Amino acid sequence: MARLATYDYRALGRLLRARLEDDGRGWRVCAAEIGVCASDLSRICNGQSVSAAKVIAVCDWLKLSFRAFYDPPDTAALERETPKMFHGKSTETEGHADVG
Repeated sequence: MARLATYDYRALGRLLRARLEDDGRGWRVCAAEIGVCASDLSRICNGQSVSAAKVIAVCDWLKLSFRAFYDPPDTAALERETPKMFHGKSTETEGHADVG
């Protein structure tokens, strides 16, 4: 099976946790500055997913591109695995009288 798109919340969480610890002002103060709540910071630091808007806000605060943690899908493998559509004549309804 081809690899689908993923987001590395764990790596983002490790960087965020280190920055929050270095900052020293407390998570609630930093969360207010970032524009998220302290619970969102906790979720990210624990490798859990949050909305795209919150990821972008945190990445902006960290001065990182949100794409730094994005792992795109293996589109070549997806194309190899995707069955081709059948565009021939269907035999399922041939010879059946209209009901009605």
